[in-house]
Amino acid sequence: MKLLNVKIYSLFGTFNHDIDLNQDERITILTAPNGYGKTIALKIIYSLFNNKFVFFTKLVFDKIIFTFKNHDTLEIQKKDKIEFILRKKNNKATIFHYPTKEMEKEIRHTIPSHIIEDFTPPFIRRVGADRWLHELSGERLTTQEILEQYNDEFPDEILERINGNIPKEISSFLKEMSVYFIQEQRLILRKPISDHRMRENVVITDTIEKYSQELSKLIKQKIGEYAQITQSLDSSFPKRLFGQNSHSYSVDELKDKLNNLQEKRQKISEYGLLKLDDDTSLFSNDSIEESETKVLSLYIADNEQKLSVFDALIQKIELFSDILNERRFNFKSIEIDKEKGFIFKTKKGDILKLTDLSSGEQHEVVLLFELLFKVQENSLVLLDEPEISLHVVWQKAFLKDIEDIIKLQKMDIVIATHSPFIIDERWDLTVNLEESEIVQ
Repeated sequence: MKLLNVKIYSLFGTFNHDIDLNQDERITILTAPNGYGKTIALKIIYSLFNNKFVFFTKLVFDKIIFTFKNHDTLEIQKKDKIEFILRKKNNKATIFHYPTKEMEKEIRHTIPSHIIEDFTPPFIRRVGADRWLHELSGERLTTQEILEQYNDEFPDEILERINGNIPKEISSFLKEMSVYFIQEQRLILRKPISDHRMRENVVITDTIEKYSQELSKLIKQKIGEYAQITQSLDSSFPKRLFGQNSHSYSVDELKDKLNNLQEKRQKISEYGLLKLDDDTSLFSNDSIEESETKVLSLYIADNEQKLSVFDALIQKIELFSDILNERRFNFKSIEIDKEKGFIFKTKKGDILKLTDLSSGEQHEVVLLFELLFKVQENSLVLLDEPEISLHVVWQKAFLKDIEDIIKLQKMDIVIATHSPFIIDERWDLTVNLEESEIVQ
């Protein structure tokens, strides 16, 4: 499912926005001065497709219309209740009413406080019947605000209780599109890594450290998959070798494939996923006898299957490393490490603490990691203010990096930015919200 257009009527009681998403290059850039609703436009899209319907109860608007490539539309109207209207091609409309009046009272009765405590971070503490304290910022929040900000923490059964009985046609429709939001406050989330129910002695980590740990886990997962496939293929190798349906390549084909395998092993070993001596070739391709073609053909087929486990991961790691090493960091370089995920070294070879990187460097690492390793293929990505802490030279290279990532991830992206350097010369990709109609 592809989103083509979003129309927002009477946003803040002031603006009518008409946002066409670029379908050819898959990059749409929202520009405008502060106050026109660039970030809000991203939050509108994200909230709809991630079942954060409580967001619309606080937003000032009259109507929002989403139009899709298959000519389906989904309309949100704000009256006494929030009304969702799905109109599918050749089908009648499906309507869902989401209440707004006395919303906080209804939520308090629907979701007990102890459940909210179980699924919110440990630094959120209840201090009253409808008051919660954010202990890191000192901010006091209502139950509705807690549910809006930490909706991602709640399991599906809780979201269903919050949202009410959504018609199956609408819930199924919304699940057809994956929407991922990279917000502007992404550098130091200090998100708890302990169990939600452990509300004392909380361990908190910085985003860049968390992502390094995640990459290590992903690498080890792929190595585990490789080991399982290897065990299965090796144990059945003799039986398959003497089977009737064994395919044999020609000598020239074998030489090419052996070279390709060795190059692939070399690349995988460079990123620390395998050691070369863990899976070296048993054969020399300098002189291959006809009598060896059958066993070599099966050997090659098995190893191609084994190493294919790493294909997608290696492509992502390679682009991640290339962008940071070749286009960004001067005096330091990133290395992939099976145990640590990624590390940075000075030109002298000293390992740097990840949080000792500059804020701009950390922003770059975190942003690239999310785009390459956390976003699903064919998702719609919403990116708010990518220019934060980035040097002008890095900003001007940003769109080229995004184009390379889109080729790999096959995703669409909507960017909200103030920076003309992010846009560079690609004003053809922009939607200027400052030119929107002003409500009289």
